[in-house]
Amino acid sequence: MSDKIIVPALGESITEAVIAKWLKHEGDYVEKDEVIVELETDKVTQEIYAPQTGVLSKIFFSEGKEVKVGEIIAKVDHDKKSKQTDKNNNTLKNKQVELVDIKVPSLGESISEVIIGKWIKSVGEQIYKGEPLVEIETDKVTQELYAENNGLLNKIIFNEQDEVKIGAVIGTIEVNNIEKKLDNKTNEISEKEGNEKNDVLDPSIINRSGAGGKINVNDLKEFITGVSLSPSARKYINENQLEIDSLSNISEGGRVTKSDLMNMNYDNISSNTKSNITDNNSLTDQIKPLSKLRQSIATRLKQAQNTAAMLTTFNEIDMQGVINLRKKYKESFLKKHGVKLGFMSFFTKASVAVLKQIPEVNAEIRKNNVVYKNRYDIGVAVGTDKGLFVPVIRSADKMTFAEIESSILEYGQLAKENKITLDHMKDGTFTISNGGVYGSMLSTPILNPPQSGILGLHNIVKRPVVIDDQITIRPIMYVALTYDHRIIDGKQAVTFLVKLKQIIENPEEMIFDL
Repeated sequence: MSDKIIVPALGESITEAVIAKWLKHEGDYVEKDEVIVELETDKVTQEIYAPQTGVLSKIFFSEGKEVKVGEIIAKVDHDKKSKQTDKNNNTLKNKQVELVDIKVPSLGESISEVIIGKWIKSVGEQIYKGEPLVEIETDKVTQELYAENNGLLNKIIFNEQDEVKIGAVIGTIEVNNIEKKLDNKTNEISEKEGNEKNDVLDPSIINRSGAGGKINVNDLKEFITGVSLSPSARKYINENQLEIDSLSNISEGGRVTKSDLMNMNYDNISSNTKSNITDNNSLTDQIKPLSKLRQSIATRLKQAQNTAAMLTTFNEIDMQGVINLRKKYKESFLKKHGVKLGFMSFFTKASVAVLKQIPEVNAEIRKNNVVYKNRYDIGVAVGTDKGLFVPVIRSADKMTFAEIESSILEYGQLAKENKITLDHMKDGTFTISNGGVYGSMLSTPILNPPQSGILGLHNIVKRPVVIDDQITIRPIMYVALTYDHRIIDGKQAVTFLVKLKQIIENPEEMIFDL
């Protein structure tokens, strides 16, 4: 027999609630009156209790889903006993079984939910500590979650493309004492009983990227050659139906990325794939659904527009002083520090100097409070084939020009290799976006919430200007400051750009702290 768990009446004006957290999972044994789920409304969080002792046999709604009052959300069977068996139907004997939750980690103040991009492991599959389990996506980056224990993937609670909240349990691991596989591939071949030949391969040690968790040809080549595919590379192969003849010839680094595949010689691709690539160049329109990631980006950008009172002010900067300084010292700078002296280090140092004078631009609104930041962590926008990432230069106020340029160079390399993580991008206080590298003349950048200001840099163009009542040609850059008008007045925004202009046009004062 079973008892239904129903969303109770939550007040006269409340007709629906959100599943905040399941404290029990399908198959778990529950005691009568034990809390099994938390519901949230716009007014209160309420716990729901087990009506009887038994097994939570069915959960109809996952965390984050909206449910109506009176709706059945789960079922408890009180004539069943809870059992834990392994996925090969072998009962675990003389061994204590432990279930470990796979939770979505905290990814920064402004990130409250993620999208399940791809489950790398399947239910019942043996996993090892440190192996990637699942890819999660935000509007900023794709990140892998890794196993913290050896064991079996016991349950997947959320499917691919589901939206889940930070802290949500998305799966469970059944912990066991299986030792981590050896690095030597020869030891991954299972032994038969007695003196039989070691010719049996354990399929559980091979990555499964095929449909329905099946092993495809590229998985076998990846296993045999010892070359690993990045998640983006594996996705690119599947989307384009590639059959790679030799993974080892594509990259010498032991790991093949998406960029490696895009830049490879067609001789590394089978003849069937070549025809598919040719077909993509046909004149017929291609219709592709908007990915969940792009949908999430669109939602976040729209939220920024709807939440903040965004306004943009502009100014122009004569770049001749900086250009002359770079020309004079570029060779000695490169020789001493191993990096080129670029424009971004000048603007980063100048921005920090002005932020110290106008702290509102470095602040954020948190509920009904203004939080003034005493740190200067500057986000620098980096363009990739997957979109725009904004890694953060930490404590930019304490860094030299060389250290800033080195950080920017490192982030650019990580972005090319799809190795930018959320840790690289969270908790910035101010952002600089350089559209000028793509030839942009003028733009109005959108705020990166919860920040209150973003500086847009543009292309340097020779223009006629009046200096000392004389018309002359100078290298001019238009700059834009988009700001949150709720805490930054027009006077402060204009003053910010004026002071920035003064510093950049007199770079010696910045260098010598005059």
